[in-house]
Amino acid sequence: MTSVGARKPRSVRRAEILDAAAVEFAETGLAGTRLEAIAARAGLSHPRVVQVFGSKRALFLAVVDVTFDRIAAAFVAAAKRSEASDHAIPLGILGDAYRRLLQRDRTIALMMLHSYAAAGDDVVREAVARRHLALQREVAAMTGADARGVQTFFATGLVVTVSTALALPSKRTDAAWGAWLLARVCAVNDATESR
Repeated sequence: MTSVGARKPRSVRRAEILDAAAVEFAETGLAGTRLEAIAARAGLSHPRVVQVFGSKRALFLAVVDVTFDRIAAAFVAAAKRSEASDHAIPLGILGDAYRRLLQRDRTIALMMLHSYAAAGDDVVREAVARRHLALQREVAAMTGADARGVQTFFATGLVVTVSTALALPSKRTDAAWGAWLLARVCAVNDATESR
């Protein structure tokens, strides 16, 4: 039995801080979030949070990494469940996995948007761009999609992210709506390329 006030392992404490930080950053972004609010949510002192992460920016980037890791893990899990496991995975399977992930945890949608919004900070922009491009490469490798297919997949994903963040009706984030949007994006791309 753990006694009151017993120290938690560093990995447990770090995970608790990351969970608290994800909620706070999702609500108010990098610029608007105070480390004191994260510390209070985690049940720690402000100096303890700084001791573990060093700075608010470093903590934000750690949360961004966790967010991208969760998305990538959802894609891998969906690919493993797919009947097309020996072949390229259809983009729709990954899209459905992303939609379900956002429906389970809206914080992911908000963190994705805040990670892009914080790109005015060069360090954040570089880190987010690196993770975003890595995720694009993973999707291309899993699906065999060409650059245009991956671009369209991520464009649709951004719309699903915004729809989730705005808490639009669930019919706005379902597969049929995504297909409708995809058809519109492809039509615009076709018209632009034929000029």
